[in-house]
Amino acid sequence: MPHPIDDRSGDYQPMSLTPPVRQVLAAGLLSMLCVSGPAAATTEPAPAASAAPTAQAAEESGTSVSASPVVAAAVAKLQDSVFAQNFAKDDVAAALAFYGARKDPLWTTSSGLTNGGQALVTEIGQAEQWGLNPKAFPLPNTSAAFSAADAQGAAEAQLTLAALTYARHAKGGRVRPLSISQLLDLTPPVRDPNAIIKDLEGQSDPAGYLVGLHPKHEQFQRLRAELVKRLGPVTPPAPVDEALLVKLPADGATIKPGSLHGDIALLRKRLKQPAAFAGQETLYDEKLAAAVTAFQTEKGLKANGQINRRTRTALNREGESVSPPDASRDTQRIVINMERWRWMPDELGASYVINNVPEYITRTFKGDKVIFKEKIIVGLPEWPTPSFSAEMKTIVFNPSWGVPDGIKAKELKPRLQRAGGGGFFDQLFGGGGGGAAVIKAYGFTAYRNGKPVDPYSVDWSTADLRQYSFIQPPGGENPLGFVKFMFPNTHDVYMHDTTQRHLFAQSKRPYSHGCIRVNDPMRFAEVLLEQDKGWSRDRAVAARRSSETVSLDNHIWVHTVYLTTWIDDDGKVLNFGDVYGLDSRVSQALGGRSVRSIETPVADVETSSIEEDGMEEPRPRRKKNAPAAKPAKQVKMPSSFSEAMSGLIAN
Repeated sequence: MPHPIDDRSGDYQPMSLTPPVRQVLAAGLLSMLCVSGPAAATTEPAPAASAAPTAQAAEESGTSVSASPVVAAAVAKLQDSVFAQNFAKDDVAAALAFYGARKDPLWTTSSGLTNGGQALVTEIGQAEQWGLNPKAFPLPNTSAAFSAADAQGAAEAQLTLAALTYARHAKGGRVRPLSISQLLDLTPPVRDPNAIIKDLEGQSDPAGYLVGLHPKHEQFQRLRAELVKRLGPVTPPAPVDEALLVKLPADGATIKPGSLHGDIALLRKRLKQPAAFAGQETLYDEKLAAAVTAFQTEKGLKANGQINRRTRTALNREGESVSPPDASRDTQRIVINMERWRWMPDELGASYVINNVPEYITRTFKGDKVIFKEKIIVGLPEWPTPSFSAEMKTIVFNPSWGVPDGIKAKELKPRLQRAGGGGFFDQLFGGGGGGAAVIKAYGFTAYRNGKPVDPYSVDWSTADLRQYSFIQPPGGENPLGFVKFMFPNTHDVYMHDTTQRHLFAQSKRPYSHGCIRVNDPMRFAEVLLEQDKGWSRDRAVAARRSSETVSLDNHIWVHTVYLTTWIDDDGKVLNFGDVYGLDSRVSQALGGRSVRSIETPVADVETSSIEEDGMEEPRPRRKKNAPAAKPAKQVKMPSSFSEAMSGLIAN
């Protein structure tokens, strides 16, 4: 129960009642309440009042706690709207509830912080070592004893909210991922602050408790170790050799030994060769020529002693690497990826799959051990693969494929409309068939209300495709290949085989419509079924041949993530291209600076494979040094049936 402080007066202090006074008041209250009935006739004296109830006893009995002046001051501080506006509302509410049911302060005494309070201040002050922003946790001034209850109560409130904020941020509660991008469909495992403060109250090592809230995932711990290394003491740079900073005019004349030239004075400073006599600074004498010849020999140049263009360039280039160290030490990318791990579930699963979109790699883990690793293809920037977690429930061998609504609207509909209008598509697909010929050419069966539809009975150029479904049966032309892996989710994303095997040869592979294609899907299926059902490889092959749909006994968590930094088992830091441009958005949401992408944007990669995925008409590949392609409206139409079919829709 909150202490009844009058918000209009910050000077209110609760009255302290001695045990005798409490006893008298208790006896008087009892006699007032018991004025009739058998109890009123008793002549036994009222029992002596015990000491003030504890917070727990008060909560159970419904009585109020007589708070100390310090706790009353802490409550008043928490109720100060100016102070509280810098903290999460849930954290402030939890702190108010906690101190409203408490008699004494938790972290402070009149002489200063308790041991637990001091440990908290020390640990929270090192937040940067965990990729957090220390400015988010303002700490009380603890350099001296507290001179008044108000000051002590304010410090108590401030330290409690700093601890609750730290706990929130440690669990990924700094920002809401979906507020950064709709691609980040993740819910950080933030704990209830009421539970956090109760845990802190009972901890002998509250600082250790806070540290324990950070993710335990192996990659997070590796990133953190790398961050600590980068934040460590900076070795003072070696003194800069000022001679290396001297530059000769790059396009100056060739100077031969024995000549007089103004550049020779610069050359002497560059090679630290003072003139033998005053006034000869511009004379190219034998001693200086010997130094130039030695330099030319060292750099693999023609050692003729002449100051030509190549020698000038070599002399100037030697000092180009001399520059002050980067003060930031490029830590922000590490911090960004640590934050992404905070958004992950605390428990990833006994066996689980991680699809890392920017890396184009999938890994299957059993505990902390990788038991399968393979290339994947992910969504194009205009059809991005989102980040989310879901449980894999079924593996479908020889699946059929239903055209998703997005592809129907953006790709199939324009083709049907063009075919209905005659011209190239009408001729290509047999003439006279219009959109029906296109549907037949792709091997689709059209359905409406669950019943097959004769495609020739519909004017596809005007039909509302939302009322129809299009199914492609299993087979060699099916874009899902021979197997798909289903983990139901709101994004309709799944993993599957593909007929476009050549795309896995690309180093960057964002070519799908959002689903994830696996380079060796049968081996992937074998690994999963061995883990789940103990199947042999032959049993998995038999399931493929019989077109089984296999329900997993123990669902396997699939975590599709967007990690632009990964640290391998040897400690090597691997950075990947920011294919969807999310790094800077996350960095700015965390209060940091923009981050430059590591690799060339995928849109600049020279490849024809992007056009081969989807229902766009194929575009001719632009040769190196060739003129830029014409605008989309002038794209050359396909010249044959096989060329048009190379643009078959695919997830």
